[in-house]
Amino acid sequence: RAKDLVGTPPAAGERIARPAPPRGAGAGAPRGLGMSSSSRSKAGARLEESLQEESKALDELKVMMHAAMERIEDSHEKLQRDEAHLERDREKLVADEVDVRMRQEEVSLLREQIALQEQSRGSFFCCAARPAISADIIVSDS
Repeated sequence: RAKDLVGTPPAAGERIARPAPPRGAGAGAPRGLGMSSSSRSKAGARLEESLQEESKALDELKVMMHAAMERIEDSHEKLQRDEAHLERDREKLVADEVDVRMRQEEVSLLREQIALQEQSRGSFFCCAARPAISADIIVSDS
């Protein structure tokens, strides 16, 4: 009778006949999961294997993350050492600039003193002895 009613809607208040599940397919399955004990054990084994693979992948990820963290910490420490080195170089540069300014002032003072001596004595070579004139060499003014 159910074959005759396929495709037609049920009348009001009429129950729809449903076919009974085949014997053995649902036997022993808790609450009608529709699995046999062998299929449950296969599914459980696959689930367990999947969980183990995920656990292994997570462990590998942890190792990789720890290694990355160590590299980051090492890089951070190197950066701090480099910054300290740069700070020392900056301080040395400032000290060298001060030294150069002081030497430039000394050179300027020495140049001023030389200029004053040239003005007072007439020539820069005033301290040098004049070369002796040899009698053998006579230069005429003509």
